[in-house]
Amino acid sequence: MDGQNDFGEDQHVTFTEDGEVTGDLVKIQVKGGRSWRRADGYAVPIGDHGGTWADGNIPVLCVVHDPDTDGLYWANATKQLLSARRNGEVLKTITISPDQELDDESIADFVAEVRDYLSRYRGNRIIQAQLGEMAGVEFGPSDIVQHHVNVYGEDLIFWQRRGEGFATLLHGDLGWYPEHIGPEHFHPNGRPGLLPGMSVVVDKILSTAEAQWLAACFDAAQWARKPAVDDPPLHTNIDARDNYVARRVEHHLRIEPDALTRSIQELRTETATDHDLATIATELESDAEAYAEALSKPWREMSDKARRLVTFYLVKEVRVGSPALPIDEQFRIVWRCSRPTEEYGFDARVGQPSTRMSSNRELVSAFELRPGDRIYWLSRHGNERGRNVSAVWDSEDTPGTVCVLFDQLMLGDTFWPEELFVRKVSTKPR
Repeated sequence: MDGQNDFGEDQHVTFTEDGEVTGDLVKIQVKGGRSWRRADGYAVPIGDHGGTWADGNIPVLCVVHDPDTDGLYWANATKQLLSARRNGEVLKTITISPDQELDDESIADFVAEVRDYLSRYRGNRIIQAQLGEMAGVEFGPSDIVQHHVNVYGEDLIFWQRRGEGFATLLHGDLGWYPEHIGPEHFHPNGRPGLLPGMSVVVDKILSTAEAQWLAACFDAAQWARKPAVDDPPLHTNIDARDNYVARRVEHHLRIEPDALTRSIQELRTETATDHDLATIATELESDAEAYAEALSKPWREMSDKARRLVTFYLVKEVRVGSPALPIDEQFRIVWRCSRPTEEYGFDARVGQPSTRMSSNRELVSAFELRPGDRIYWLSRHGNERGRNVSAVWDSEDTPGTVCVLFDQLMLGDTFWPEELFVRKVSTKPR
């Protein structure tokens, strides 16, 4: 571009492949000299070009020439600006890492990365790109992405990666936190204890319309969860693993409030003979503020450091299977404190919890039950009998549910957390 007439870009670059123009076009802002160097790389001022660099229909790259190294260093300005906008930030400079060097060895990777980014500006990828920017994620070219707007104007996005054994729900009203789902997580008819017309997917309550849309998307994308013969092996989705573990840890603490104390006691026993484990524990516990948070705050109010410490206390191991497996099979958590006894599923239940009220009874959810509680149970014939709760724990066989062991039944039944029980009012403080 004529240097006297450019508006924040110095070059328009067209890509070719095997001597043929591909149709891919990118704009480049070029800077040269030592003045653009910073302690951690390079920086290009945005000035008044932020809007055009972020919202134009051709992305903008920034390239800096360092005369001391005679090297070229680059960054995707459009991508940085859109990422900052999602986080509510206003950038003043585009930062360039010294690792992002453009030379004969890296040119092929540079071309592949830029052309992949440019693919979002073609066909239905334009819509996917806009949805990805809204939710703060990167959709791949072969990903299945569907969009839904509910009656409140809130956006929901269904996301299925090819060959991955689960799908992802992104919900704008839930801060776009990814919920990874499989067929075992759908409960289209609701769960006991919920209001009529509401459904549950994973741990999130959706309206019937939302759940039906999600179920339809999930069913239609069934073929995409099977790896294609010619596709390269899919790597483990680390974000999915971390989110799954975090959700299970939160649920574990909810069901078993004393789990943290018991796990710490178990850890102390293990570190007495395992020096490597003791070293890790000492390092994580060296942050006094995070340690205090871990022992005193609810999970959702903890810092990331405190959550890492709590997870270390509770989780002994995370076993990872094939990416093609459903999420509850792909990631299996081994808790530091094992469950009290073997579990029985829903089909082992004989009768159901009673909800008959009287002056000395209270109605509680399954996750509120504690050892020593006196509850009431209806037989298959409707006869009511008292039962003592001897143990309550977070199910390992059916993640997301609650196991309750009744001493007189010698049987552990599985319940949804919202299922209601009648409990005898205790005069002792809990």
